[in-house]
Amino acid sequence: MGRLLIWEDFAVGVQLGHSRYLGEYDASGVLRLNPARYHEGLSQIQPWAIVRASKRIQVEGWVPLLLNDRTSDGTRQVAGGLGDVSAAGRFEFVGVGEVLGFPSFAVTLGATAPTGRRVEQTSPPLFAGTTGRGAWAGSIAIESEYARMPWFVRLDAGASFSLPFTRPDTGQRQLYGPVVRVGLSAGREVVRDVAVIAVAAQSEIEGNTRLDGAVVPGSVAYSLSVAASLSWRVGDHWTLVGGLNNSVWPSHLAKNRDAQIGFTFGARYGHF
Repeated sequence: MGRLLIWEDFAVGVQLGHSRYLGEYDASGVLRLNPARYHEGLSQIQPWAIVRASKRIQVEGWVPLLLNDRTSDGTRQVAGGLGDVSAAGRFEFVGVGEVLGFPSFAVTLGATAPTGRRVEQTSPPLFAGTTGRGAWAGSIAIESEYARMPWFVRLDAGASFSLPFTRPDTGQRQLYGPVVRVGLSAGREVVRDVAVIAVAAQSEIEGNTRLDGAVVPGSVAYSLSVAASLSWRVGDHWTLVGGLNNSVWPSHLAKNRDAQIGFTFGARYGHF
């Protein structure tokens, strides 16, 4: 969701997105493209808000609403609903540009509630409509940004840890492995105080899943995604943001993850 600008008290916004699934990477890392008569996509609307609690503390939350569409051999199913709701607190130790020649540094602590629907809770014929993972999770992340106008470079790194839950279909206790994410982005202001373009790359790895305490063989997952974005300030308070993202690569650059391409569009209002 980003961060508040130094002069803002709070910000609210909404992000719209749509992705098309072209296939998936199996447990051996081989890319399996969808059959010619199978198509799948995911649309998302995500309202969010950030509030300044003090000079260095910000509190944020977001509520995803998801819609999954699937078509196979002429049969179509569309289903969705509320996703997993999340909230976080951001602690800024050094702000952007606060110490000349040094990058900013912040730590974010977050939590995710299992308010979405797991795949076992979807319905025939195509079982569309998965919107969540079914587990409570906590996360910690660090971010560091260095800006020298008109350029900036930013590093994000974090990890999330899930609590075990009981599967509704089998009654087994399932525990996801820890997830580690590392992202690097860079951008440039192309129109002073108005427009910024940026590119980003993110890698993610998730440890083995466990069922009733036993490791599920071949359940480690990893992925690599890239994105490009343009933000355009249309007034003192309003900013529009659009982006393209991709996680489709040759085999063995991902594992147990979907291969997808998509776009996002968002609007942001900052109050000061």
